[in-house]
Amino acid sequence: MSNSKIKVVDLFAGVGGFHLGLSRASEQYEVVWANQYEPSRKNQFAYNIYKKNFPQTQISNEDITKVNKKEIPDMDLLVAGFPCQDYSVATSGAKGIVGKKGVLWWELREVIKCKEPKYLLFENVDRLLASPGVKTKNTGRDFGIILKSLSDLGFGVSWKMINAADYGYP
Repeated sequence: MSNSKIKVVDLFAGVGGFHLGLSRASEQYEVVWANQYEPSRKNQFAYNIYKKNFPQTQISNEDITKVNKKEIPDMDLLVAGFPCQDYSVATSGAKGIVGKKGVLWWELREVIKCKEPKYLLFENVDRLLASPGVKTKNTGRDFGIILKSLSDLGFGVSWKMINAADYGYP
């Protein structure tokens, strides 16, 4: 790429893992907007940490379901730490894509449809591949729905399961 910045939007931003990784990878990445909101928490810890660590980035603390997708800045790359709670082994009775957090996939899809980024980079947990649960005959259904949605939006998708421990991280 040329010397122009790669404009990034960071959804379900947490404390800024994608932001930190991209900024360490290259000065070409510029996070132009982020959104982090935890509906069940009075104190927005992750949002506050993100805001403190990346004060130059405009960050929204609004429920993504209420964000006007047209007002999100244009981007080249959309990154998202798509909510994992409805896939986590730490959650009993996780409901996958129909769960309280799992349904946020459709909000992410709407951002993609509205803003048409060139590239997408998502993070999630390995149980997404086995969703909605290991004991169901529909193992992997949610991941298939997500892949089909992306294909319908014109994206070619590649994915890889990695173990952070292989790279020296917990």
